[in-house]
Amino acid sequence: MRWHDLTGMKFGRLTVIERANNNNQYRAQWLCVCECGNRRIIPSDCLLKGTSKSCGCLNNEIRKSGANRRTHGGCGTRLHRIWKNMKTRCKNLNSIDYQKWYGGRGIEVCKEWDDSFESFKEWAIQNGYDDKLSIDRINVNGNYEPDNCRWSTSKEQANNKRKRG
Repeated sequence: MRWHDLTGMKFGRLTVIERANNNNQYRAQWLCVCECGNRRIIPSDCLLKGTSKSCGCLNNEIRKSGANRRTHGGCGTRLHRIWKNMKTRCKNLNSIDYQKWYGGRGIEVCKEWDDSFESFKEWAIQNGYDDKLSIDRINVNGNYEPDNCRWSTSKEQANNKRKRG
């Protein structure tokens, strides 16, 4: 198979210096220098497809800048965990609560809350959220949605269970 000489070509922050040995899958590789000065051996297809654009410094910069993060400021909070767990119970087939209690019974999270923590947070604050309370569905057979949810104590929740049968 014939290969194209990539010497001198630029791919993102990488400039190809010279051909390197094939990797263990017999793929052509190139020694590249990154704009930051680091040198890396990169497979041809990664350069040509654009999956490698730097030595790794670009990803580090993006991660440090937070440019790919959402900015709702709620990560790690109790309210954010409540939101994530609510979605998991209703959507994740591997969740222990999915089959018997939530998603497997058809319980869903409304699109507004499913798509946006900010929307859920706004509703929560306007409807009496407190760290001592938990989310409760008024109609235990209904979905997680603004008209069917409230913040309740554990005692109130214990009194709002579906009938056995």
